[in-house]
Amino acid sequence: MNPFQTENLIEQRICNLADMNQIPISGTFELLPLCNMDCKMCFAKMSKAQMEKHRPMRGYQEWLEVARQARDAGMMFLLLTGGETFLYPDFQKLYCGLRKMGIVVSINTNGTLITEEIAEFLAKDPPRRVNLTLYGSSDETYKKLCGNPHGFSQATHGIKLLQERGVPIKLNCSVTPYNVDDLESIYAYAAEKKLPIETAYYMMPAIRENNLGNQDFRLDPRTAAEVKMRVRELQYPPAVLKDYVLGTLDRYRDYVPSGEVKKGFTCRAGNSVFWIDYDGMMRACSFTQEPSVQVFDRPFIQAWNEIKEGVSCVMLSSECLSCKMKTICSTCAASMCSETGVYSGTPKYHCELTARFIELLMEKEKEYGE
Repeated sequence: MNPFQTENLIEQRICNLADMNQIPISGTFELLPLCNMDCKMCFAKMSKAQMEKHRPMRGYQEWLEVARQARDAGMMFLLLTGGETFLYPDFQKLYCGLRKMGIVVSINTNGTLITEEIAEFLAKDPPRRVNLTLYGSSDETYKKLCGNPHGFSQATHGIKLLQERGVPIKLNCSVTPYNVDDLESIYAYAAEKKLPIETAYYMMPAIRENNLGNQDFRLDPRTAAEVKMRVRELQYPPAVLKDYVLGTLDRYRDYVPSGEVKKGFTCRAGNSVFWIDYDGMMRACSFTQEPSVQVFDRPFIQAWNEIKEGVSCVMLSSECLSCKMKTICSTCAASMCSETGVYSGTPKYHCELTARFIELLMEKEKEYGE
């Protein structure tokens, strides 16, 4: 267990029931692909010219209508993201409309555009949380990775404004070769500010044509495994880390693959969760291309039914589903497809990452004398 986080067991139970019944309990609206930063590994960014050529952003009333239909179909939780969410022109009107519907809203942001006005606005009717990505622990790192020489100062100022007003924050950290050396100091900052933090050590290859080269800026699989271990060491007190290491290895050694191969995604995507791109294409998640359905030209429930039916027909990698490393490996339908081009492909990046992580677990086990 991450000592910085607590699990909402009631919410977990609701989401599990939604999975079983394929109810769209949680969604994401990608409001726009524009951002004030230029992060090397971003999968969504477009220039304004690219966006206008592809599809201008949708109006807030269009999003509210989709949200109303989604709520009526069972949606309780909604994440607003981008691009940079606070660049969306009618953000406040959209947010107020969503909250009036009773929807539980979270917000993704890089934090650099949070002003006193935005902080005051959010404090009046706080979101479930603001997910703020911290890309490093210095302006120098932000300059290298994000093209913003003032990014760290701006983001931490935004955090300060939100914390002063009691707006809940969770930090996210995406580790790349450009900021891997900042990991310890990022966690130290989170601990100092008493903020929960979640770290992404694996980065899927981009599948959108405008950002196909972003995998050039991710960690190699062995380094990703080492970062995964470093994160556990930063998260867990020694006794908890020991329990984690030994328990994980026990599950791995005891696992006997059934050999049964089932159709469908093994995660929530397309079962109780959906993503809508800024241009209105609904998908199971942000890293899947198919199935995809335009949601603005048909009823939401029709689009959702098409997504869940498409997901239920997918055959995943039989090699992955019968692999002994399955208990540790974090591969999913989206990573299988983005890494190999097909859902039934075996993502060798994950094989190498997981094998190295098991080596690191066993090295820890030896330190414990087990």
